[in-house]
Amino acid sequence: MKTKILMSILLATNLFAISPYVKGYRLYIRYVKHIPKYGIKAPELLKQLGVKSSSEIDELIKNGEIVKKVEKFNPKAAKGIERILKKGKQKELSVFLKSVFNGEIPPGCD
Repeated sequence: MKTKILMSILLATNLFAISPYVKGYRLYIRYVKHIPKYGIKAPELLKQLGVKSSSEIDELIKNGEIVKKVEKFNPKAAKGIERILKKGKQKELSVFLKSVFNGEIPPGCD
């Protein structure tokens, strides 16, 4: 019985650790937020982009327009986002930014 409970806890923990939201959060922290002097928090990024809906985030990422728009106000962050997109992690970035747009702001990004 104890092993079943332990296994279910481990499985739930592992599933959360590999979720697109967590991957997107880690990528954003690594390539955009922690740029010395040029890092930008996710809510501020969305505010600067003027995003009004979560579908708009999908369009910006899918078309690659997000890099061009971010480059206008923060070129270093644009390079970080470009690196994320080149890695093929559009889904993870999209899930993370949509979650932030919907109010699920992780600690350190508020």
